[in-house]
This record gives sequence, structure tokens and C-alpha cells, in this order.
Amino acid sequence: MNLSSRESEISLLLLKNPNGLSIADLMKNIHVSRRTIYRELSSLEISLAHLAISLTKEDGNYRLIGSKENLEELNSVLIQPDKQTTITSVETRQSALACKLLTVNEIVTIGSLAEEFEVSVSTITQDLKVIEGIFNDYQVEISRIKAKGIEIIGKESNIRRVISGILSSEINEYEFFEFLKKESEMGSVTTSQYFINLLDFDLVKQANLAIQKRIKTDFSNFSDSQLKQLIIILSVSAKRIEDKKVITHLNHINQSDLFKYQHVAIELFNQFNEKIRDRISLMELEFMAQQIQGMSFSISNNVLLDDYDLQLSYQVRNLIKQVSDSFGYDFKTDDTLFNDLMAHIGSALKRQISQLPEINNPVLKNVINNYPQLYEKVKSNMKDVFDDRLPSSESAYVLIHFASAFEQQRQDKVISALVVCANGIGTARVLESRLKKTVPEISNYKVSRVAELSKLDLKEYDLILSTIFLPGFKFPYKVISPLLLQNEIREIKDYLGDQFGAIEVKRGLTISSDSNDPITKLNNLYEELTISKKLLENIEVKKIDNRDYNLQQTLLLLSRRLRPDFVLDADKVATALYQRMQRAPVGLPNTGIGLVHTTNEAIIEPFFSIYELSNSIVIKGMDHKAMNLKRCFFMLAPKEMNDFSAELMGNISSSIIDSESNLKTYQNGNTNELKELVSKLFLDVIKQKDWK
Repeated sequence: MNLSSRESEISLLLLKNPNGLSIADLMKNIHVSRRTIYRELSSLEISLAHLAISLTKEDGNYRLIGSKENLEELNSVLIQPDKQTTITSVETRQSALACKLLTVNEIVTIGSLAEEFEVSVSTITQDLKVIEGIFNDYQVEISRIKAKGIEIIGKESNIRRVISGILSSEINEYEFFEFLKKESEMGSVTTSQYFINLLDFDLVKQANLAIQKRIKTDFSNFSDSQLKQLIIILSVSAKRIEDKKVITHLNHINQSDLFKYQHVAIELFNQFNEKIRDRISLMELEFMAQQIQGMSFSISNNVLLDDYDLQLSYQVRNLIKQVSDSFGYDFKTDDTLFNDLMAHIGSALKRQISQLPEINNPVLKNVINNYPQLYEKVKSNMKDVFDDRLPSSESAYVLIHFASAFEQQRQDKVISALVVCANGIGTARVLESRLKKTVPEISNYKVSRVAELSKLDLKEYDLILSTIFLPGFKFPYKVISPLLLQNEIREIKDYLGDQFGAIEVKRGLTISSDSNDPITKLNNLYEELTISKKLLENIEVKKIDNRDYNLQQTLLLLSRRLRPDFVLDADKVATALYQRMQRAPVGLPNTGIGLVHTTNEAIIEPFFSIYELSNSIVIKGMDHKAMNLKRCFFMLAPKEMNDFSAELMGNISSSIIDSESNLKTYQNGNTNELKELVSKLFLDVIKQKDWK
């Protein structure tokens, strides 16, 4: 029997999913059009007839029907070790071609590449043009040598990032973690297995072992995708080091930020053989520390802490405001969106592994297709706010967060479902939102990483949904897109109807955990009102005479005004304020306002006021340009502060760019106008927290 590569891939998928797969499922996994799937199924039906196996369609799903012996024979044909998958799409071929160029140790000719990938020379030439455009983004060049061929030129660190990015985007998380359990290499049947086999088997095993030993201490919050990515970049680096392709140059980095991650990098490399360990240089440790730092990125939610990225906060708020204005939907009040974007964009700015979603990422394409207008607004506004500091591919990932906020709707449900999602929090939230909105019959559901499946009792769930294929998974499941397409919604509802009959959807208000203790709730509310009132009473807009004072002297003058009620040691507070302003810009461009703030043990309790200076002082704005500081947005807090106080202070800080009217008040308002604005902010916090 002679099956084509696509027929083989379809057959293997159907064998591993005996309950059948829909046309949409097959399209998603093989990355081809509906017309192509129908054509391949028609051809496959004829091919399978030689094994007395029939291809049938039941309830919209295609299944293989045949005797146990015939199905086992088909399976043995498909999984023989020397079986090589032929690349099944243009995008996948381009990914494979890029990996070939990046890992080959010699000059290669276009003719030899055409022969290896079984396409014409003109096709390879066209593929190279596509790849070249992507390589250029990472300072990697395809060099053409006359009468010889082509080779790759670029910094070793950039080459590793591109290799790791391509492999990460092409390898399915489920198949990758299943591969890690095996004792020997697998045959190449699926596209994912093809790219897994490009990795060095022994080094991947060593990399996984090294990471598993530290997973509880250093990587407990990593998603499946991040763990997969870290294992890949570590094994790729080990292989390059083994082949004497070492890193000799890195861009300037903050050594103090990397110190703790360098320690983790040392522990990881210590798990490899002596040949690799002996070649580990400080540069190699710094490179790996950068990768771990980018994936481990977290950000403080307390605006007053020194590690809070005020500039990023301003940029994210500005992005949300611009997208809200241009798209015509108010995202500005969604704190979850803000916090998620702070974490994602902050990580993206530090991330060192470069994924290549433009080559082959059907999930992102699906999100873009479902939200084309929102995508265009996000893309254009990101470019405006971040000045091309983020690659264009990040727009699709940021879109997921906006789409999640756009679709969010909470409802009570009835049925238990497990959602397997390997792509991190953004994808999970989009899917969670769509489930709540479109399938209200589902009551309880758990979003699980692939790596956690073995720890769950899967029998507890009435329905298992997954955003990726799970080859060899023993329980019935349905593959869906993160946005739940209409046909998928219908199929889920039909399944629930068949399994459970008419389902009553329960609706009502969510009862908070303390609702049965009204005295405690009332006491908490009283405490919150007391904190809010005390903060509000001390707010003022005050003109300050700072003639002949420089920045440090002005900060000392302002700090001394607050003794002894708010400040114990004015010199210590003024020094902390000045050091904070030297570390990062605090000026809001084109406003004359500076967010002058700090936390310190010499501060007694939270304080906020606006001080208008008689003489402006030149400071650095968040756009890194010089500006005149005219109004000090003066915020102080003790080192230890309760969550509610921190939330109030954070709301004041974030409100400055929420609207034009807010900004106008902060720029020109008097004490009464400022107190009215802050009172509204405090009431909003209390309402959201207690008046559900």
C-alpha cells in the first residue's frame, strides 16, 4: 500500500482518535484547506480499501472501520521507524528549510535543497525570500556565495533564538511531553514529530532532567509552552556548544537583574556531560539567564514599590486608552486586562527567544480572522505606543488579551468540563470567556496544562475539550479553537443534549464567601471607608515656593512638610524619592506632571497630594525626553501597607490617563476638584469590592 504523506497523517490521526474527527479537526491539525481535506479523504478511501478498512462518516465525524488485525497492520505501516513525513504545507516546508540552513555546517546549494525537499529550484528560491525577510528581523543573513551556494551569517545568540523559536512554534506540546517519556527516538509521522527529531535525543533528555529537578523551585509557574520552550533552547544551546559554536557577544545587559537567573543557569548546565560543561563560559551563562528571566518575568502590582515599572504602566494604560477610542469599546475599566497586558508586554520586552508565528501559527491566524477590526486597532496603536520596540507578531498575542476582555461574560453553569490549553493564560481566558457566553450549560470547568493531565482524575469530567491534538489520549475529547467557532458550539451543545437531555441553566448573583457573616462584612466595609476618608482628608493642591532649589532640595522641602504625621525622617524619604527618579523616568510627556513616589520605612502611612512648584525643574519624561516638572503628583507609602490601601493608591496613579477630564483635573484642578475626582475613584473601588 502506497499512501501519500497527507493520507498517512490523516490515517494516523483517525487511528489515535477512534471516536472520529471532524473536517474542522483535520484542517486544524494538518493546516490545509477544507477542499484539500475532502480531496485527501476521497483518495484515502480508495487506498484503505486494499486493507479492507473503510472510511465512514457518522454524526459529522470521520472514522476508520475494520477488523482489529487490519487496523493494527495499518498502524504498523504508519509508525515504522524509517518512515519520513513529507512536509505537508508551504509554511511547514519554510520552517523546515530555515532549520536546515541554521543547523548545517557547510555551504549548501539551492539545487541540493530542492532535491531534499522534493520541490523545484524556483520553489526553494521563493521560500528563501520569505525566510530572508523573517531572518532580517533577528539580524541573521542568508549569504549567497557565487558558484558555491548559500550559508547563514549572524551572531550565535541570534541564530539560537531563531532555531528555538521555529521549533517551539512547530512542535505540539502534547507530542513533545509524550516524546520525553520515551526511551528511544520516534519515527517521523506527524509534522510535530519531524521537528522533534531535529533535536538531539540525548541532549533533550538531559535538558528535561535538569529542568525537572528545579521545576518546583524555579519553574512552578511556567505554562506548558514555556516549559517546552525552555527545554528546547537549553538542548539547542547544549548542542551548539558541543559543536564548538559558542556565544562570543551579547548586547549590554543589567548584570544585577540577571544574577539570580545565572545561578539557575549554572545548575542547569551542571546536569550535562563534561564535554559541554567544560565549554560553558560566562557569556553562555548570561545568555541562558536571559532566556529564563524573560520567561520568569513578573511585575509588582503595587505602584509605589521600587520595582514597579511606572513607564510600562503608563504605556499600557495609553495603549488601552487608544484601542478603546479607536475601536469604540471601553476597555479602560478592565483591571484584569491591564494586569495581563503589564505581565505579557513586560515579558515580551525582555523575552529573548524569538518565535516565528508568521511562518506557521494557526491559532494566531484564527484569532486574527475572528477579530479583524480589533486586530488592526491593536496593531496600529502598539506601533504608536511602543515605537517598534515590539515585533509585529506580538500584536496577535496582545489581541488575545483584548479579545478576552471583549468577550468576557460571567454566568452560572451546570456541567463539569476539562479544558486542556497549552498556550498560556491569554488563550485560556479567551476560551473560558467564550464557553461562559455561548455554552451556559457548562457549570464547572478546569483549565489544565498538558503536563498536569497525569495528576487529574479524568473520570470526574463530563466533557474534555482541548486546543491542541492529543495523539494517543485514552479518553474521548474534542479539539476546538480558542475562540469556539459556531460549528464547534453547535457540536458541543448537541453532545451535551445527547448525553444529558434538556439542561437547566442556573442564573443568579454570585454569593461571596463571607456573605453568611454580615458583621464581619460590615466591619471590613467600615475599615475600608475609614482608610479612604483619612487619605481623602489630607489631599490638597498646594503651591510651593522652591525658588533657587534644585531637584534634591525640592524633594527634601516637600518631605519635611509632612513631619511628624506622615514622615519620620525627611532626609531618608527625600533620598529615596531622588534615587527612584534617577532609576527610571517619572514625567508624563506634554503634561508638566511628574509621578513622584516611593515606599520607605521612614513613612508612617499613605499620603497623596499635588504640589505646584513656583519654579519648574527639568526632569526626564517617560518618552526619555527632557521636560519641565511643574506639578508633583506626590505619593508616599510605608513599606508595609494593606492590600486595600495599595489598591486605592494604584487607582489614583492609573487614573491620570484614563480620560482627558481626569488629566485636566490633575493638571489644573484645585483642592476641591481633586478631592471630588479621588472620591469617585475610591467609591468605584469599594463598589467593585463589596457591593456585588
